[in-house]
Amino acid sequence: MKVDYDPILFCQHESLDREEFVIATYAMWAKTADWLRRAGAIAVEQTTGTWVPVPDETPEVRRRHVGRVVGVYTIPSWEDAWPEDEKEKALIVQIAFPWKNFGHQIAEMLSSVLGNISMAGKIKLLDLDMPKSFVQGFSGPQFGVQGLRELMGVPERPLILGMIKPCTGTTCEVTGRIYGELARAGVELIKDDELIADPEHAPFEQRLESCLEAGLKAEQETGNKSLYFINVTDRPDRMMSKARRAVELGANALMVNVHAAGYGTMAMLADMPEVNVPILSHPCYAGAHYMSPYTGISSHLALGKFQRLDSADIVVYAAAYGKVPAIRERYIRTAQTLLSKLHHLKPTFPLPAAGLYPGMVPTIMHDLGTDVIIGAGGAMHGHPGGLKAGVVALKQAIEATMEGKDLKEAAIQYKELEQALNTWGVFDPKTSIFELTQ
Repeated sequence: MKVDYDPILFCQHESLDREEFVIATYAMWAKTADWLRRAGAIAVEQTTGTWVPVPDETPEVRRRHVGRVVGVYTIPSWEDAWPEDEKEKALIVQIAFPWKNFGHQIAEMLSSVLGNISMAGKIKLLDLDMPKSFVQGFSGPQFGVQGLRELMGVPERPLILGMIKPCTGTTCEVTGRIYGELARAGVELIKDDELIADPEHAPFEQRLESCLEAGLKAEQETGNKSLYFINVTDRPDRMMSKARRAVELGANALMVNVHAAGYGTMAMLADMPEVNVPILSHPCYAGAHYMSPYTGISSHLALGKFQRLDSADIVVYAAAYGKVPAIRERYIRTAQTLLSKLHHLKPTFPLPAAGLYPGMVPTIMHDLGTDVIIGAGGAMHGHPGGLKAGVVALKQAIEATMEGKDLKEAAIQYKELEQALNTWGVFDPKTSIFELTQ
C-alpha cells in the first residue's frame, strides 16, 4: 500500500547513525497547507530526487542517499488549530544529509544543504551539526590560538594587529614605511587592507619585499617581531602561485578574502607543505551570505565553523560596537564557535574589528576573554598623537583591562590613552561615533 509519508524520509534523530549524517537546521517561512510535505520536498530535492519520480531513484538509492526529515517545529508551537489570520507559517526544520553524498569539502556540502532551495523563498540555514567522521576529513588551522601564541611569545594577553591604512592607493614605498612604524611601535601582527592585493600602484612582490625589509629593520632596532599578512586573494591557481612565491621571498603569514575567493581556498594554502605560515581570513563580502534575516546562512557558520574547517588561524569579523551593524549576541556566538571544541580542530583566534578604538577594549575583552586579537586601523593611524601613540593607547587599554582598572582612572597615568579617550571616548552602547551606524 502506498503511504503519504515515506518512513525512510520522515524519522527521528535517534533513528540514525549520527556518524553518517550532517544535520542542517533551517528557519523557514512558507504559505503551505502541509508543512511536513514541504520539509520532505526539501530533503528529496537536495539529495536523490527531482520534481517527478525517475526510474533509477530506487528504494535502495533512497535508503542510502535521501535526506531525512528529523525535526519540524512551528513557531509558535500551535497544537489545536492555526489562527485564522496566520497565512504564512514560521517553521524550524531539521534535515539529516548523508555526508558521503558530498564528501569532505565545503563547496559541495553547501550545494547539498542550501543549493537549489536557496532560490526557493524564505529559508535560512541556521546551523550544521557535523559528526566526528565528517570533520576528520579537514585539517583545520595549522597554528590556531596556541600556535600563534607560541610563535609570537605571548602566552596570555590578547595579541595586537595593525591594519595598513589608507585602504588603497599607497605605493610600495609608503606601505613599507607604514609597516615599519607599526612594527617599531610593537604591533605583532600587521595586515594588508582587504582592498589591496596586486594593484598597479603597489604590485604584490614589490609590496612584500618593502614590508619584509621594514619589518626586519624594526626587529633589529627594537627586538619587536612581527608577522605580515599579505593579501594573496586572486583566482585560485594564481593564489597558490603567489603564496609559494611569497614564502620563497620570506613571507611569514598570508591573508585571504575567502568569502569572495571561495570556501576551500584557505585549506588549499594550508595543505601545501611549502606554505607553512599562519593564514588570516577577512570577512569582506560575507554579509552577502548572512545579513538577510530570511535567506542565506547564519553568521556563526560563515564566520565561525566554515572558517575552522577551511584552516583559518585568525578570523577578522565585525564587532557589535563598531562601524558595521551587528547584534551583540551574534558576534559573541561567532567567537564561541571559533574557540570552543570542534572535534580535533584547533581553536581559531577571533579578531572582532571594524572601528575598534581604545575605549572599546574592556567591552570586547569582557565579552570574549583574553583569547582574542585586538585589531585596529583608524584608531592607530588617526590618534591625535600619531601612529605610535595610537598603538601605545591600545596596549595601555589592554593592560588596564587585564589589571581590572577603569579606563578613565588608568588614563590619569597614561597620556596616550587619555588622548584617545578625549578623542573617541569610552564605548557607550547608546551612542555611535560612526556614520555607517547613525
